[in-house]
Amino acid sequence: MENIREIKKDELLAEGRKFLDAGGKFVTAVCSDLDQHLEVTYFFSHDAGTVMHGLRYKVAKDEEVPSFSGITLATVLIENEMKELFGLKVTDLAIDYGGHLLLAQDSPVTPLLKTYKVTSTTAKGDS
Repeated sequence: MENIREIKKDELLAEGRKFLDAGGKFVTAVCSDLDQHLEVTYFFSHDAGTVMHGLRYKVAKDEEVPSFSGITLATVLIENEMKELFGLKVTDLAIDYGGHLLLAQDSPVTPLLKTYKVTSTTAKGDS
């Protein structure tokens, strides 16, 4: 996608605020498990939704990231979702659902996080 800019996690608040101050709107955020790290992208729209911009950063799976919810409450649900489903360690959430926004008490923990690696697709004894 065009208009996605790589940033450092510590730049998210300042760079995202620039979009909002310029009249942009927060749209959503997505998280992907890329084996060695997580990739997070926040999307903002401009010009009545006709132009989208993304801010993307990569972090280690055990690394903490700042919540954008102190700037706009619109990020609370998606940040809680990324925290629950991928284990993204979001700090300072304006509203923290404690892992139970989407998941029930007996649900699997971080169900979208890759927890294993496939080392071979060939069964033992196959040639």
